[in-house]
Amino acid sequence: MQHEDLAICGLRVRSDLALPELLPWTADARGVDLVIELGDVPDRVSGAAETHPLIQVSADGTCRFAMPEVAAFLVSPDGRAVTVAPSPGATEADIRVFLLGTVFAIVCQRRGLLTLHACCVRAGSKAVAFAGDSGVGKSTLAARLRARGHALLTDDVTVVDMEAPGGPLVLPTFPRLKLWRDALESLGHTVDGAGAIRPGLDKYQLPLDDGFCNTPLPLAALVRLDGNRKAPEGLRLLDAVQGLGELGKVLYRPRLMLRLGTQARQMAQFLRLLSFVGGLRTLRRPETMAGWSEVEALLPVLAD
Repeated sequence: MQHEDLAICGLRVRSDLALPELLPWTADARGVDLVIELGDVPDRVSGAAETHPLIQVSADGTCRFAMPEVAAFLVSPDGRAVTVAPSPGATEADIRVFLLGTVFAIVCQRRGLLTLHACCVRAGSKAVAFAGDSGVGKSTLAARLRARGHALLTDDVTVVDMEAPGGPLVLPTFPRLKLWRDALESLGHTVDGAGAIRPGLDKYQLPLDDGFCNTPLPLAALVRLDGNRKAPEGLRLLDAVQGLGELGKVLYRPRLMLRLGTQARQMAQFLRLLSFVGGLRTLRRPETMAGWSEVEALLPVLAD
């Protein structure tokens, strides 16, 4: 079944799968940028250098990504087409988790875009990204800042166009946040009707009726959240060597990049990004109302 065309990161998407997370395409009459279709995915791609349980890459750049009991995905070398072969019994919610996460990151990297493991919020006319490991609190921070009037651009995967005129441009994804139950409830929401990310996982999607910025914005600052409670307080600017040491905590799925062969380009783009935003900063994860207020107070400084 074909659905209306959708938008993500400025791409016009045509999908056989329903993707309720995405907004309808309302921009110009350009052609479709990304086609997602249901179909057969081979067990092995032609010319793959090695057979990995999750990912294979052929000599021409075709990528096969598979999640057991969910689906196998085949991404074209140019990132313009994705074929999805669902596993028996897999739910659409299961499939979308990986399609809009890892698979979409593959699509973006194939299209020459930089992918950061970060959330991103609007600060005035610019964007500020907060990066870090899974579980460090990126989505919770984004939710707290959104509640204080700072619209969300991205959650978990921040896609940056490094070739945009004027410098790095953050491309908005979709108006949803993924939050664990305790974070959701601390914001005054209940899990009723929120929709679990995956069956059996106590993590939920929070649709945003407002507070989403659908306009690409220049990236003003990149901050890595530090989950170590003993980390120094306040915002710290890392030197070049320290910034390089944080690559694995800032770029999205470094091992994935290695297998895709995009590691060198992503690293080069990351270094260019740091030169544009004045380096990588680090901040201890806030955990109190006072901490959230301190981060909010920093946003105008970071966006300046």
